[in-house]
Amino acid sequence: MSKADLDDNDHLIRAMQKDLDRILTEESGEANSQLPRTKGAMNAVLAESVRTQRLYFVVRSVLMSLISALIYFIVVLYLGAIDAVQAAFLGVFVFIAALVVSRLFDKQIVKASKKIISFLDKHRRLRAFVLKKL
Repeated sequence: MSKADLDDNDHLIRAMQKDLDRILTEESGEANSQLPRTKGAMNAVLAESVRTQRLYFVVRSVLMSLISALIYFIVVLYLGAIDAVQAAFLGVFVFIAALVVSRLFDKQIVKASKKIISFLDKHRRLRAFVLKKL
């Protein structure tokens, strides 16, 4: 990922960079001439890690919502019509069911998430949109 993809306003990345700078300075001392280069490399790794974790979270959330929508659709299709109280109870049930299903099929969801993330890595504009807007 290029330096232009870094979001300087990202609070998590800035906090991690601050902690990393403090730790590297304490460990190596001020006399180390490679410290700026080491900090830059470590900051780039941290920023990429944060972006990957965020992408994974977004992708997993989308997959869970699709599972929830499918369960909800099947129940409503079976019942025909529901009222507000049934919808509220069904919403709680569907959420719990989606969590259970996502845990039962965790391996498959992780595999699908990795494929989606690798697709997004090839399409930088789409990835940037997902990271900034979702």
